[in-house]
Amino acid sequence: MAHLASARVGSAMVVALGMLTLGACSSDPPGPTAAQAEATLKADIDWLMKLVQAEDVKVTNEGGKNIPCGEGKSKRTYGITGVSTSGVDDPVGTLNLLAGGLIKRGYKVASADPATPRDELIKKESYVKVVTTSPKEKNFVLSGETECLRTS
Repeated sequence: MAHLASARVGSAMVVALGMLTLGACSSDPPGPTAAQAEATLKADIDWLMKLVQAEDVKVTNEGGKNIPCGEGKSKRTYGITGVSTSGVDDPVGTLNLLAGGLIKRGYKVASADPATPRDELIKKESYVKVVTTSPKEKNFVLSGETECLRTS
């Protein structure tokens, strides 16, 4: 009887190991596709527009297209313009407001140039970046893009 129980446990282990091996062979590559990263990018920017209560928001680049950037890989982009309704009236203050919102969503400032004014923020775990500029007062431009990622 002990041999029978031992054989069952051994068989169960072989089946479990076989399933793990099959699962490893059929699993998706790590990281999102370009389309998945683009969905995160759009969701973050849409959330930001609600947070800053932006007006006159216009989509300048609706994305949705793979832009080839390497062997079987692509990136996607998304862009908008708008006007901040906050009490901040200067371009640097507008950028700070936008950056603060993106930081709440997990972005980190990669570069900032108050002279332009321009900020670049990156969300590494989502493979996306957003560049914010403020040409005058409360007006802003957001240009987002994904990293070069697999298409499927």
